[in-house]
Amino acid sequence: MLAGCGAAARQAPSYASAGNAICTEQATQLAGLRQPATVEQAVVYLPPALAIMRRETARLGALDTTGSGRAKLTAALASTRALTALLARLLRELRHGMVEFGELAAVQSQTTALRARVDARFRQADLPGCVE
Repeated sequence: MLAGCGAAARQAPSYASAGNAICTEQATQLAGLRQPATVEQAVVYLPPALAIMRRETARLGALDTTGSGRAKLTAALASTRALTALLARLLRELRHGMVEFGELAAVQSQTTALRARVDARFRQADLPGCVE
C-alpha cells in the first residue's frame, strides 16, 4: 500500500519541474514572436508578449508551494508584474506617440534592471528555467 502512495506522489509534478515547464513554454512562445526593431514593430510585438507574460505569471502563481518557497515565488512574481506594467505603459505611450528617443533609452535601462531582478528572484525561488 505504501509503495502505491509513493508512486502516486512521484507522478505529480514537483513545484520546480512544473514551474520550469511553465517558463520553458513561455520562452518558446516569446521566441516565436518577431523581435521588434522599430517603434511600429514594438506596437505589434508587445500585446502578444504581454499576454504571454501575464498568462505565465498567473500559472506560476497557482503553483503549490508553501513557507519560504511561497514567499520567494511571490517576490519573483512581483518583479515580473513590475516588468509587465512597465512594458504595458510603454505600449500605451507608443500607441499615443508620447515616447521620444531619450525616453526609449530610459525604458530600456529600466527593463534591463527589472529583468535582472526577475532573474535573481527566480533563482532564489529555485526556478532556474525562468531565468533568461
